[in-house]
Amino acid sequence: MLSESNFLNNTQAIRSALNLEWDDYVESFGMTPKEAKKYLLNPQDFPLRLAMNFCERFELDLENVFSDKFDAKVFARNFLKEMPVLPDHYQFEKNSRAQTLINFVNGLNDDGLEWLNELILRRLQVPKTILLYPEMDIPFKLIADYLSLLEKFTKDLEFMRSAGQKGIINLDKRFNFVQAGTQLNVDFYDEFFTDKIKQFDKTYDYRFISHRDNQLILECELKEEFKDLYQIQTIQSEAFLQYKSGICDGLSTLIGNSLGYTQIIRTKNTENDYFLIRPPTQPSSSPSHLQ
Repeated sequence: MLSESNFLNNTQAIRSALNLEWDDYVESFGMTPKEAKKYLLNPQDFPLRLAMNFCERFELDLENVFSDKFDAKVFARNFLKEMPVLPDHYQFEKNSRAQTLINFVNGLNDDGLEWLNELILRRLQVPKTILLYPEMDIPFKLIADYLSLLEKFTKDLEFMRSAGQKGIINLDKRFNFVQAGTQLNVDFYDEFFTDKIKQFDKTYDYRFISHRDNQLILECELKEEFKDLYQIQTIQSEAFLQYKSGICDGLSTLIGNSLGYTQIIRTKNTENDYFLIRPPTQPSSSPSHLQ
């Protein structure tokens, strides 16, 4: 729920958490003493411009601070630049890594959408310092909420495929997917999606249901424990599908091949996601030919 009462309660909680003197508190709104007496001591019709001043001062999202979900204690710890802390509703599971979030952020920045990154992180009350901890375990729920806001504010999501392509290179630097002598074949893709992907994604089960004629069909299903935790059957996210397509596209580049291509398969009467992966075609005499 959004209300002026929530806003004032939250700003006062921030004042208390940061131990702000009254004059500093008033100054953070850009108020005159007369305005402070009117709007802080006897609040009525709080002006939007003053609320925006306060949010800019502390790098907050306006909607979030007007809600009853704002966590002042989490804000204070993050404002003081301690180890990144997430709101309580992100404490139920940690099935992803911050590196995935970093890949999203880089993808938006490359597409000139820095402002959207800023808005999303503020609205989720996630500190930007989290981007300094790529190995940090984070909840997949945070990833899903980030993507939900992304889709709310932009419709052209093709750049997420590029983010996945670049992201697989960043992920490989962290998790060392490719070993000496690796070949581009069914075993390579199967090992990645059944084993190595678990290093940064523990939310989905991946399995190949077909692999022939240089084409692989991959099925992705939410794990039962995740479904039970959030009482959902699937996560509808076009942005995430594009990102995962880019991951599939880029896998071949890890071993020096040209970029593959992945098609999102739409199926009826199913809650799972499907991808048709077309690795780059290799000459039949090549040791890295898809078996």
